[in-house]
Amino acid sequence: MPMQADLDHRIKSQVDFPSPSRIASEVIELARDPNAQVSKVAEAVSHDPAMAAKILRIANSSFYSQRRPSSNIRQALVIIGLNAALTLALSFSLVSSLRACKPNGIDYRRYWRRTLLAATASRAFGEVSRVGHDEELFLCGLLQDVAILAIDRAIPTFYDKLPPDAAHSAVIEYERQQLGKDHAAYSALLLKGWNLPDRLCDSVALSHNPNASATSAELTKFARCAALGSELADATLAKDRPAALAAVANRAHTALGFRDEQFTEVVSRVLKLIPAAEELYETSIFAAEDAETMMAQARELLTVRNLHSLQEVNALKEMAGILLSKTEELEDANKRDALTGTLNRNWLERILEREFTQAVMFGRALSIAIVDLDHFKTVNETFGHASGDKVLQACAQSLNASVRGSDMVGRYGGEEFLIIFPGTDREIARKVADRIVGSMAKLEHQFGSARITTTVSIGVATFTPQHRFANASELISAADHALYAAKLRGRNCVEYFDDVATTSSRNTLKQA
Repeated sequence: MPMQADLDHRIKSQVDFPSPSRIASEVIELARDPNAQVSKVAEAVSHDPAMAAKILRIANSSFYSQRRPSSNIRQALVIIGLNAALTLALSFSLVSSLRACKPNGIDYRRYWRRTLLAATASRAFGEVSRVGHDEELFLCGLLQDVAILAIDRAIPTFYDKLPPDAAHSAVIEYERQQLGKDHAAYSALLLKGWNLPDRLCDSVALSHNPNASATSAELTKFARCAALGSELADATLAKDRPAALAAVANRAHTALGFRDEQFTEVVSRVLKLIPAAEELYETSIFAAEDAETMMAQARELLTVRNLHSLQEVNALKEMAGILLSKTEELEDANKRDALTGTLNRNWLERILEREFTQAVMFGRALSIAIVDLDHFKTVNETFGHASGDKVLQACAQSLNASVRGSDMVGRYGGEEFLIIFPGTDREIARKVADRIVGSMAKLEHQFGSARITTTVSIGVATFTPQHRFANASELISAADHALYAAKLRGRNCVEYFDDVATTSSRNTLKQA
């Protein structure tokens, strides 16, 4: 087709169509760099004051339910994460550029209204299905129909034959008849030309074929969330919205295995996120009464489907509760050490990284303690490993009983436990550590006729704005130094890094 060949050339070369701005290009480069640092991202974003203001505003919006408001761009980047910040910055920049396009044969206001609905719905489907990459899904929703603007720009009369309120499916069918393919293929081509991540490009290419399998299960689920977001946007704007919502609910069940309750949760999340999206992208999407009507229609859909009998409704609720409980149990099990039931090392290190970052950003104290069971090897050699396991389990229970509700206890390795004390200075950590030493010394273990006690040695280190460490690893190393000092002092005691942190003592400890 001559028209298709000419359009392919125009799309590839981006003739007469806005390319990403200099700042957007810089953000794309940072997004592709796995070692991007907060300082570089903050610097790039700060080059565009309007973009920086929006990043700060979105960090404090309903998109992110934060306990502490962000007061500067660095805090916002830490709280919402670098990848999220880069993706959002990119969306602001690209939307700003694309809005400079002058429409020819399309309803421009309807296009942007539907686009923001699709982006918000894509994110909501991702949140409910726990796909992750919420901001990338939002960006995918924003960009999956961008080629409509490009086609309209390249062929000003192309969409004239369609009514302004034509359904998205009618637009797709018309494009396929005239061009041999629809705008999803051209959108993916544009995004590749802009050097955007493969996941975005591939998902956009699949946006009109959500049941197709991608190269991985993760990408398949991501692409289906984006496609369903587009379909929910269409349903929202449809004349017969209840029937359209029911159709999308059916497709959500087929594509993602969604129950009606989950689909209703998606609608609820969309309506919750819409006000923030309207403010950030300066577009009116919903009147308040229209949002209430849509929520009522979604709830009615749920009620009608489940109202066969009261017994069936109760059974569904009970099953939903069991599934939720099982999911929570499984999530919790993935965080726990199988033997002691305390947090596992991997989860501990993730928590410590998060708490350390927040301590640095907000100028708070953070203490940790490494607890080591004294002469534990003797227990295993004398009574066997099964008995040793029982000792570990009993000691873990004692540790959990000795710490405060905000403290986190986990097995760090072998007979070592790590305790994280968020927002805690040395004096409070000292009281808890002393309490642990006392409780352990009183804890008895019965093996046949033998009754034994196992004492502990504890090393404590504290980060404060006055006594800083470069990173979480240095804080752990400091607590480890203090632990060895406690062992040298005779065990069954607590030592503090502040008291042993001289050059000579460090060398002695390393040799011990």
